[in-house]
Amino acid sequence: MSRMQRGPSVTDVVVALGTGAATLLALVAAPELFADHAAPRLGSGPWWVFAAVLAGQAVALCFARSAPRTVLIGTAAGALLIGVTTPTGLGSLAHAAVLVAVVRATPVVTVPALRFVLPVAGLLVGGGQAADILGSSAVTVPAAVGAALLQAVAIVALPAAGVLAVTARRDVRRAERNENEAVRRERAAVVEAAVARERTAMARELHDIAAHHVSSIALMSGVIERQIATDPDAARVAVRQVREQSRVLLDDLRQLVGLLRREGDERDMVETIEAVPALVEACRATGRAVDLTTVGGGGQVGPLGQLVVYRMVQESLANAARHAPGASCEVRLDGTRADAFVATVRDSGGAAAAAPAPDTTRDGFGLLGMRERADLVGGTLEAGPEPDGGWCVRLTVPAEPAATTGGAP
Repeated sequence: MSRMQRGPSVTDVVVALGTGAATLLALVAAPELFADHAAPRLGSGPWWVFAAVLAGQAVALCFARSAPRTVLIGTAAGALLIGVTTPTGLGSLAHAAVLVAVVRATPVVTVPALRFVLPVAGLLVGGGQAADILGSSAVTVPAAVGAALLQAVAIVALPAAGVLAVTARRDVRRAERNENEAVRRERAAVVEAAVARERTAMARELHDIAAHHVSSIALMSGVIERQIATDPDAARVAVRQVREQSRVLLDDLRQLVGLLRREGDERDMVETIEAVPALVEACRATGRAVDLTTVGGGGQVGPLGQLVVYRMVQESLANAARHAPGASCEVRLDGTRADAFVATVRDSGGAAAAAPAPDTTRDGFGLLGMRERADLVGGTLEAGPEPDGGWCVRLTVPAEPAATTGGAP
């Protein structure tokens, strides 16, 4: 249920004024509109009682949201008062305010309170209607009671049931939105935590392996700069030491590449671009149609970049098997560009193209992981559906500058 307001809002005042004006105008015009009823004449005692009750109901409606139970019982009591004191057959005029009070009060009153308030209001409305009918016509008591019960149902029960149904449906939709938002936040938190753990682990391993070698290379480079002019022989020796340190560093990084993403039972291997053909052959061994096209080499990509390429191909083939089983796949490794290496995995879509699955974006942890790996090496990843119904993943990894060759200084 909604929280009760402390005072009348603009809407409450407008609704109250509209209800009061409509009922008072109907009372003024009653002698002409309802000639067959004993309508009170303007200015007579019964007329002023009738008008005072209608005005009091209108004032009470201003507080229908801040004091809903009191207003509902009060307006219904006003309807009973009119039926008992001025039975003219026009008691239904006072029921308009009761109807408005039911609609305005039901959403803000708790269900246990409604179980008491609504029956009481119904009895008051029914009692006033019965008294008004019996006092203004020769209808029998059973007929008057039956008409009063129908009026109570129409004024109190049915509107309250409708409001409760609408409120319940609105609450269900709100709960579903909140649940979906909570699931989205939880999923985002899980992804963020996984990415943070992966980045931290890679950064730690890279620091532990590379810090010593890079520091040595930087120190020897400074020494070489000073020795080139004064002691060329010593400078040449230092250059060979730098080359050796670089080779050791590269070997250590390759070993790290082979261990970073190794699964529990996988063999200890270095996962590079050269290992992609073996990955494709493993997929073919399962009966899948996978074509591999290699253009140029992959030597210009660093060890971490090669790991990213390998994992992208591996994850893309796995996604194709999961989302488009039976579809043919094409793997293209393009190393012809001087500034970048491009790996593309495309599937034909297969049965998924004819009957798209609900998850048409395939946007899950796999793609998030591939994008994160691409970011770590300064690359870019593009993934999306193809016009023919297939799916394409394209990874671009920046190439390392080519090593400068030449004689020793």
